Amino acid sequence: MTDSALLTLQGVGKSFVHGGGHVQALRGIDLTLDDGEFVALIGASGCGKSTLLRLVAGLETADSGSIALDGAQITGPSLSCGMIFQDHRLLPWLTVTQNINLALSQSKLPAVQRKRLIDIHLELVGLLPFANAFPRQLSGGMAQRAAIARGLVNRPRLLLLDEPFSALDSLTRTRLQSELQAIWAYEKTAMLLVTHDVEEAVFLADRIVVLAPHPGRISNIVKVDLPRPRVRDSAGFVSLKASLLRDLESYVEAA
Repeated sequence: MTDSALLTLQGVGKSFVHGGGHVQALRGIDLTLDDGEFVALIGASGCGKSTLLRLVAGLETADSGSIALDGAQITGPSLSCGMIFQDHRLLPWLTVTQNINLALSQSKLPAVQRKRLIDIHLELVGLLPFANAFPRQLSGGMAQRAAIARGLVNRPRLLLLDEPFSALDSLTRTRLQSELQAIWAYEKTAMLLVTHDVEEAVFLADRIVVLAPHPGRISNIVKVDLPRPRVRDSAGFVSLKASLLRDLESYVEAA
């Protein structure tokens, strides 16, 4: 653990009851994430990536080990930790502004300041002209941008992203990856991303955590020592992507 560690996981394990028995989803997870760092979790299906994210979010409880944010044990969801899911989860009967305002429902800020915060984040994701639009009037990419604004408007210490672009077409996904990188650079919010897309992980992350399956455990942590903004067809980018894919394929073949 470094002096700047924001998130600390020590010996984390999690199992589920399935078919009358216990299935261990995660075992012995030791991981830290520094303030302002971008970390990606990758691994074959069934390695526990999303389970790990839900534990950090306080939506599930670990069977063993500890998870701490800013030195305090995580016992449930909190405003210090935002989360963005695979689908945008905007309420269809509310406007974009009203959907984002839901994230501020527990805030003690005056209405004028809340509106200012919402406008700042709408501008950040390029949706200020659509502040009064309803979700049905947005494209998939625009709706997911609104979800990002909602996740950031509380200024959380940590933002969790569970495959946020997986449902989008390739061009939209690539564009939003670039936008997320710019938002991260501007906001300086620590981010923990779960993705099946190795290229996405290399493009966005400072470090990539590779999980092995059955049970889910850390097999490798790779520092992405490439300059930003990342160039997808550079020799270093292509080489790192290929190396990670070989690692993942070895687990699939073993299974």
